[in-house]
This record gives sequence, structure tokens and C-alpha cells, in this order.
Amino acid sequence: MLPSRPNTAEVPDDPSSSEDEPTTEDRDALTTEDSISVHNGIELATVHSQPRRPQIGGPGKLLLSRSQRNHGMLQVKNEVLDAMINKLLPPEETDFMVKNLERPSDEPIRRTFNRGVPLVEVNESARVLKVGLTFLPGADKPQVNRLEETNMAGREPHQKDASWRVNTARSLLVQFDVTQDLQVVQTDKTSKIVALARQRGHEDRGMALARKRQPRDSVTIDSHHVRLVDDLTKEEWDLQGLLVEVDASSLWDLMLNFRRLISEGGPGMSDSETSMVLEKMIEDARRLCTRSPILFRMSTRTRIIRSKNTRYGVDHGPMFRTLTTSRGIREIISLSASYFNSLDPTDSNATAQSQIRPRFLQMIVLLLSLLNNDDLAEIKDFLESTYGLKSDRRGLELCILKVVPLLSINSKVFLKSLVHTIEGYPPSRDEARYNSHNWNIVVKRILEDGYLLPGTITDLGRPSLSWIAKWPDQGFKSTTIFNNLQYSKDLRTMNDIPPIELNPNGSLKEVTVILTDDSEFVIRAEDLEKVTCLTGGAYPVQETSPAKRSFDLIIHETQINSELYKAIQMTNSIIQRVNPEFLNEMTGSGRLTKNVATLRQHNLAVAYKVEGRKISRTDALRNMARDIRLLEGHIKIIDARWGGTVHKVFSHEKKELGQALETIRGQINLADRRRVGLGQDDDISDEPVARCVYPEGTEKSGSPIWHDYEAWCHEHTGVLNLEAKQMTVTNIRWLSDEVIELSLQNQSSKMFVSPLKPVPEGYRDDEIRVNDIISLVGQYIAVGEPDDSDRQEPCPLLIMTNYLRITGMEEQNRSRRGMNRGRHMEEKVLQCFR
Repeated sequence: MLPSRPNTAEVPDDPSSSEDEPTTEDRDALTTEDSISVHNGIELATVHSQPRRPQIGGPGKLLLSRSQRNHGMLQVKNEVLDAMINKLLPPEETDFMVKNLERPSDEPIRRTFNRGVPLVEVNESARVLKVGLTFLPGADKPQVNRLEETNMAGREPHQKDASWRVNTARSLLVQFDVTQDLQVVQTDKTSKIVALARQRGHEDRGMALARKRQPRDSVTIDSHHVRLVDDLTKEEWDLQGLLVEVDASSLWDLMLNFRRLISEGGPGMSDSETSMVLEKMIEDARRLCTRSPILFRMSTRTRIIRSKNTRYGVDHGPMFRTLTTSRGIREIISLSASYFNSLDPTDSNATAQSQIRPRFLQMIVLLLSLLNNDDLAEIKDFLESTYGLKSDRRGLELCILKVVPLLSINSKVFLKSLVHTIEGYPPSRDEARYNSHNWNIVVKRILEDGYLLPGTITDLGRPSLSWIAKWPDQGFKSTTIFNNLQYSKDLRTMNDIPPIELNPNGSLKEVTVILTDDSEFVIRAEDLEKVTCLTGGAYPVQETSPAKRSFDLIIHETQINSELYKAIQMTNSIIQRVNPEFLNEMTGSGRLTKNVATLRQHNLAVAYKVEGRKISRTDALRNMARDIRLLEGHIKIIDARWGGTVHKVFSHEKKELGQALETIRGQINLADRRRVGLGQDDDISDEPVARCVYPEGTEKSGSPIWHDYEAWCHEHTGVLNLEAKQMTVTNIRWLSDEVIELSLQNQSSKMFVSPLKPVPEGYRDDEIRVNDIISLVGQYIAVGEPDDSDRQEPCPLLIMTNYLRITGMEEQNRSRRGMNRGRHMEEKVLQCFR
């Protein structure tokens, strides 16, 4: 057991009261970075007696390289994670653990907690809580796919073991409150939970008459009354929680960098430094997506939205360990206003600001996607007044669909989850033959709220509902179809936020990466995810320097608990042979590996994995220590019951048993030595790649040009009515693969537009043609052609064929005299699209 760290709630308010206060000279050369901790997404001050590390950047301060900065941030993160882990450790005293070995695995466990602290004896007068848990494992993509398949089949979730349910339920008794000075205070809410349970009228058997004698600060958690369910809304619970498994490292990196940005950013951080932090956050988001796929699943949205107690963490053997909550993320978002207000696009460096602002907004939307309804409601007015984001739940979800890439195992799950997320209820008919109908209804209904969904030449142009992107034969399985979603009413910031490109362009075969030692190499795009996840193997890389030398980036994977598993197998073999009914076979924590990334005989990164899922070095040490204690408990029980047998008939068996136990003890000693050596390893980055350099993606943002329009759909015919400025194309010139110059009838200025998707050269003529009728709708032009089968007056029907994004307009010199006396309103024309 590692020594516990100081409780954050006990940190003195005035650091100057410390006896080891630095001198003036020391203070100039030192920084408070070492005193920064992060708890549930919020940094807080802690007191350290060791010398402080030099500050990263800033005027008059010591400048460090990227690798040095990363190492400093790594130390901060590891210290905070260790502090949190020590607080959340389950009550696993050795005697209690050994006692559990003799229990049948399915026997209920009862423990009483007073203000969150476990008691030795069960208090029979304490209220027994009814606890509901929804656990969403998200360690890898296959696991997430299996979860979606389980939900499709309607099967009951796996109930875990009794100890896991009790320890996890106990962790829900604690809440972290954030003060205005960013101190985090751990608060027990047992009395509040008991009071609410009494109001609901939940009475456990035999307790109705003793209700008045129930202590207010104590509760009993009985594993029999803790259930894992798929939908928490179907029952009432005294205590409930949505437990979402994430990759701890990437989530904490994302929030730590976000906190650093909003605390140090603005005037105190140069544009280049800000861009560097934002690029790191984008990389954190990519890793979060790769390693926490459950967060980026369409079916997860409704669970997060409706949850009353949303927790993000890791499944750590004996319990689910919470790292942050919806509440904690809400608090860090609420601190971001001052930084965002400093991103003034009208300042002298408008170009840099225009690149920083959309990336920052991407991270805001990503963090907002982790909030439940209750926490979103708390900051709704703040989001609308500060960011100009439409922040009712429906509006936010549509923004998330545009910005955050969400996936599903198949189109059926995607559409069902999409409807449930936007409308608040699932479709009444979700059979495959209704998919196209349900999709059309979704697009029509969001249009009523001001959301227009542009499409491409391959999506549009049907004889009926030509303006709606058709539901393809294989359906949609991701939210990329919403990448160009546009909102036309007030609070239009959403239009300025580009989609987060979490993966390299599919057409790229190679990607430039910056490694943790600041070196730059080119790597195959298909190898990037394997290197990021530290999958064992050799991966060729090439220098970006003129020499262009090639090397192999080697990732070695070594099992570090092989001795433990050999001892566990031998112990279970003995248990099977002697067949004691009271002793359970041992199940270890899992295959534990050490993955080391090496380039030119230099270690870039070291990560530890259990069954392929990355964990911290501290967790690796705890896993090994826990397995060793359990093994020793098994050996103690076996030796006590059979080692002392003196009957002659069993003398031969006794000798064999003694030899086997000695061999097991030898393996345990070897495992313990390996554990001690592991604890002495240096902390280095657990990521070989610091950042990827993509040629495009997150740099793109919404066009500053906006053309007002109104759009509505006829309820019965489905005809789209567009009231917008109308023009006719007179000339077309392709300036590049992505930029088209348009000449328009009765207009002296040129318009520049871009296709929504890459266009093969042989198909350019399909995008837009001379004499095409275009409507200027917000940041896009809608391309239509007459419907020859219709002669309706006064509004003849058109067929929608394509959308193109407006990237610029040729500037014309106009007289500024009288510019403030009123602006000539451009005439709008009503157009109807079949």
C-alpha cells in the first residue's frame, strides 16, 4: 500500500504561512506549478516541501523544451492520480480479504458505512439502500460492440461480483464540491441520501417499525440490493450512478491542458503557445476517442443525458474508480469565460485568433457532451451569453452531432439512438423498412427549429424530397452526415465550429508525427493507431530532415506478472485436487504487461496494460500487491487445513502438497521482487507520439460570410420553401481541387465556393454548371435545377442537386458616405424544392 497523500481539504488557505517559505531570489526562479493538482477536472493548490520545478514559459521565466514541459505535466498528473486513488481505495484489509476466500462467490456482502467510512460490524438499524448502477465498459472497440449487441438483444447486464457492487456503491456516497477559489472539498452526502430515501418511502424488510431509530449518517449497502441495469429510469433508487469507463490518461490530459489554457491563457500566453496547447488538446481528444470508444457511441448519448449521477472512471478490479463527474466537468467549463472573451477576432492579430477560437470551441463542445441534463441546466444561461451556443438539450445535441464524431455498430442502432437523443423518445417503429421514413422525419423536424442539413451531389436530387440527403441502402453509422449542419436563428456560434477530425484523412498514406523527445518523423497512417496504443511490433519511421534516414520504432511487450500467474495456476490445481467446498479458486487481476516504445535505443514511452487496457504504474503495483496478498491467503488456508495432517495414508500426498506449496512460495517471492523493481522505475511519458501534424481538418472553420434566409417545409407535401437571395451562374472556373470561382448574373464581384467532399477531376462538371440557379443560404449556396415535369405558378418547383460552401466574395470598393443611414436590404425570392 502506498502512503496516502495529504487531504486537499486540509491545505492551508495561506501558503505563506509555511515554515519553508522560499527567499525572494528563490521565488523569482521558482513557480507554483509543482503545487498544482487536478481533482475531478479542477486544479487546486497543494503544499509540497520539496523544491519546486521551473515554470513553463511566461515573460521573465525559465523556458523549457516540449519534452521538459511534458515531463513536468506528467509529474503533476501522476501525483494527482495517486492522491485520488489513495482516497478511493476500497476497504480491503488482509484479514477481510482472506475471510472472503472461504465464502461462496455468489454470497451477498453487507457493510455499514458511517459518513462514507466502513464499519467493522454491520449496524442492523442503518437503512439498507436500494442502489442502481449502469456500467458502460469502454476499454476497447470489441467490448463496446458487444455491449451494443447485448442491448439490441435485451439481455440483462452482467452483475459483476458482490464485492465490486458494494465497493462501487460505497464510492457514490461521496461528492466533490468546488469552491470559488478552486479548492475541492470531499463531502459525504449520506444524510441527504437517507433523507431522500425516506421521502420516497423505500423501506427494507423488517425496518419499517425501526425507522425512527435509523441513524442519519450511516447506511448499509447489501450486494443483494445493488443491481446493474440497462435503464435506470425504469425504477426508483435510493442511490444511482451511470459509470462510464474511459481511458484515464487521455481524459485527464485533456482536462489538465484545458485548465492550463483557461488559467494561463489570454494576454499571459502568446498565440503560438496557445496554439501548441490547443493542438495537444486535439491530440488528447484523438486518443480519448481511440481508447474510450464508449464516449463516441451514438447509443451512449441518451444514457448520459438522462443520468442523475454521471461518473467517468476506470474499472479497477475490486470496484469502479471515479476520476471525474459531470459536475466536475461543468465546473471547469464555467471557468472558461474570461479566456474565451479574450479571443477577440477584431484585434491586431486577427488571423491567429481566427484559428485559435474554433479549436477552443471544439474542446468546449467535446466537454459539454459529457454533461447530463441537470448539469447542463445549471450553465445554460452562461453558455448562451458567453459562447452564443443554443444550450437547450435538443440544441446542444444537434451541435454535438455536428462537431463530435459518433459511431454505432450498425445503421439500425444509429438511427434508433439518433431519434431517441433528438426527440427524447425512440421511434415507434424501428424495423429496417421504416429507416428511410424515420430519417426523413428527423431532417424535417430539425428544419422546423432552424437547422438545415446540406448534402452533396450523391445524396440529393431524388424525385421526391430532393432536398433531403437520402438514406443509403446500408444506412448511416456515424454522425459525419451532420458535419455541415447549419443553424439560421439567433445564437449561431455552432456554424463557426468545424467537426473534430479525430483520424487522418483516409487518402493519406503517411502522417508526420512529433515524438515525445521533440523529434519529427513520418509514419504510415495505418501504423499510427497501433503506435499510439503501444501495440507490440516494429514500425518503420523516416526522418523529416533532408537526410530522410529510416529507423524502426520498436514496441516491446513483456508480461510482468508471469510468475504470479504460474503460482495462481498451481494454487487452483491444488484446490481442484483436494476439492475443498469452502475455498474458491483464485482469479487474478489479469495479464499485466509492460510496453516500451524505443527508437534508436532511446526509450520514448512506457505504459502498463492489464488485459490490453492501459493503466497507471501505481495501479500495476496495486494489482500485483493485491494478487500476492490473495495468493498468500490461499496458501495459508491450504497449509493450515492439510499441511498439518499426520495420517500415514496421506503422507505421500502431504509431501507432494508441501513441495507444491514451496514452489508457489518461490514464485510469489519472484513476483514480489519484480513488483519492487517496478516501483523503482522512472516516470516517463506513456505516449510515444506527442502530436500529429495533419494537412487539414481542425484548421477549417465556418465562413465569416452569412446570407440571411428562411426555410420551412410543407407539412403534407414535404416541399422545401426557401426565401433567400437567388442568382444564376454565368461562368465557372476551378482554381484548385477545393476552390471554385463563380461569376453571377448582374453581379460584378466573384464568389468563391468549395465542394463539401473531394471531387474527382472527371466529375467536376456535376458539382455546378452554367445557368444553374443558386440560393444563398447562410454559409452555403444551394444549387437547383428546374423540374421539367412541373409548371406550377407562381412558384415552380426545383430539384435540389447540391450544396457548396461559400469561402469568400471578391471585395468591391464602395463609397462609405451614408453607410450608417441604413442598409439596402437585398431582395429575397421564394423558391420551392420538391
